[in-house]
Amino acid sequence: MSADIVGATAFKESTQVRDETPAWPAAFETFFRELPLVLMGQVAMAFSEADRVPELGVWKVIGDEMVFRALPRSAEEALLLTEAFYRSVIDYDSRVPERWPLRLRGCCWAARIGERNIEIEIPEMAGAGHTHGGTYVDYLGPDVDAGFRLIERVGVGHVIVSLNLAEALAPVADHAGLRFHYVGEEVLKGVYRGRPYPMLLISFADRMPDPPRREEESLQYAPRDGSPMAPRELIELGQRTREDLKRTSGLDLAPLEF
Repeated sequence: MSADIVGATAFKESTQVRDETPAWPAAFETFFRELPLVLMGQVAMAFSEADRVPELGVWKVIGDEMVFRALPRSAEEALLLTEAFYRSVIDYDSRVPERWPLRLRGCCWAARIGERNIEIEIPEMAGAGHTHGGTYVDYLGPDVDAGFRLIERVGVGHVIVSLNLAEALAPVADHAGLRFHYVGEEVLKGVYRGRPYPMLLISFADRMPDPPRREEESLQYAPRDGSPMAPRELIELGQRTREDLKRTSGLDLAPLEF
């Protein structure tokens, strides 16, 4: 789950004055401290009636992007995590412009660790992030990379999800009122061997994203008029996409299972 600040470079430049302490460091320190707390609060509410809460923490910070890592054991747990993250991003994004000329966008995606994606331990980076017994753990693979490609495509104030995660959530989406919005396809560098990737935004009827506040925030990808995709349609989209990948590029993908 990745949250990315939009407008960061322009904000840093605009507050950088010679011989004066710039204003932007305080804003970013506040963001990196507050967002995890906001997410933990939303997770607590989402799992208030659950027997357990999945492992969750900050995986890494990349520039102006904060990436969280979670280990759900079922589609139901993944659904609640997705809801908590969505509400964190949407709520925080609505408050950020009151303090700074910044916006937020998010991405939820999934990677099954095994042959296609791997976990590696880097003892030399102990203490630098998520650890196993003091050893830094990182994740590599095409499904891991896909999320970093997707978040570059989503507009401010919105959350996008990977196809494999959306397909896995579709059968249980109604339990939380999660809705999927198909907004087109795009080729993502290095993903699906150059074949178009379905772009899927998510929303909840009781908490829609804020509209653009300035002309430059107009969205390339935003929910279109009309009804969201039915879960059945989303599952069929995932199946068609996998069949097309196998037929045209020899890429044989299995649906995500928890």
